[in-house]
Amino acid sequence: MVYFILVLVAAIEVIVLLINRPVFANIPYVQVYIVPLLVVIVITMLLSRNPKRFMRWFKQGLITISVVVLVFVPVLYAKNLPLYGYNEAKKMLAQREQLLLSQFQKGKYVYPAKDSPKKYRYLFKVNRGNGMLEYVFDPYTGGYEVVTDVIKK
Repeated sequence: MVYFILVLVAAIEVIVLLINRPVFANIPYVQVYIVPLLVVIVITMLLSRNPKRFMRWFKQGLITISVVVLVFVPVLYAKNLPLYGYNEAKKMLAQREQLLLSQFQKGKYVYPAKDSPKKYRYLFKVNRGNGMLEYVFDPYTGGYEVVTDVIKK
């Protein structure tokens, strides 16, 4: 029963991570959090198939490590989540700059931050008159700036 619960919890966490992935344009990288959960699932399934094959202390150690991973992965993921999702940021930018949502180019773009290589920003491309503006939005603070003003020819 313990093995079933561990696999179930890990599977639910993987599903939640995959659901959240498009909301935040894969910031932070979901793959970093999914890999340990998949390892927990594999180890737990191996333990459940041959429980007598492993020594008792080894089994208990693996189960303890699995529980620790299942607790800390969502905590770390929640700690690193940005304050604003991609669509939230787009609506906020449209409201502040008095833009229409139809002016934004389709697609989700992510831009690496200059100050921190591990942090990313949302990049919005906006058609405005004869030109195109690119805005970089910081999903952690809500700040933004115009990066380029490209004129169509």
